[in-house]
Amino acid sequence: MRVIISDDHPVVLMGLKAALQSYGDKFRIVGEARNGQELVSLLSREPCDLLITDFSMPDDQLSEDGLSMLAGLRKSHPQLSILVLTMLSNPALVQGMLAVGVSGVVDKMAMTRELMLAIDVICAGRIYLSERTRKQIEEAVMVSDEPGSMSPREAEVVRFLAQGLTVSEIARRTGRSVKTVSQQKRDAMRKLGLDGDKQLYDYARSNGLL
Repeated sequence: MRVIISDDHPVVLMGLKAALQSYGDKFRIVGEARNGQELVSLLSREPCDLLITDFSMPDDQLSEDGLSMLAGLRKSHPQLSILVLTMLSNPALVQGMLAVGVSGVVDKMAMTRELMLAIDVICAGRIYLSERTRKQIEEAVMVSDEPGSMSPREAEVVRFLAQGLTVSEIARRTGRSVKTVSQQKRDAMRKLGLDGDKQLYDYARSNGLL
């Protein structure tokens, strides 16, 4: 199986490579990327069967990551199996990943024990979610009609704002208009009952968005 791996942390790339290589000839790593721009370029010239990628890969060039990157990859490579590794645990973001068509989501903290299981499930044509992620999704569904339930796009705007990006930078990164991003920011803060940027950052840090 031809695999491309992508993460902005070299240590994670090394760990992924070692894990896959430990299975002998079952996997062949045909490329590595450290941000969204590198990943898009690599996939355009190197075919593969499975992409294992981080969700959040911020860089100085403001290249795509997150939901917009995944949606673009799905559109350009509709047959590609995509497994997301992430430290983020916000249910709205995970639901957004599933909505754009990822094949699986694995919590980085559980990568050692869940990576191969996830790949096997994906190869069998099914969706894989880490145990912790499944529980969070189930809990989110139960309270989906309650105040404070953000949409995936609103959650991503909060994530970017908490990283220090401006509304204009978020619009450029996500391919949305400044007006749309501004409205999503207002809607998210209204739903969450937040009054300012510090409260937004504190929310993002404590709710799996950073």
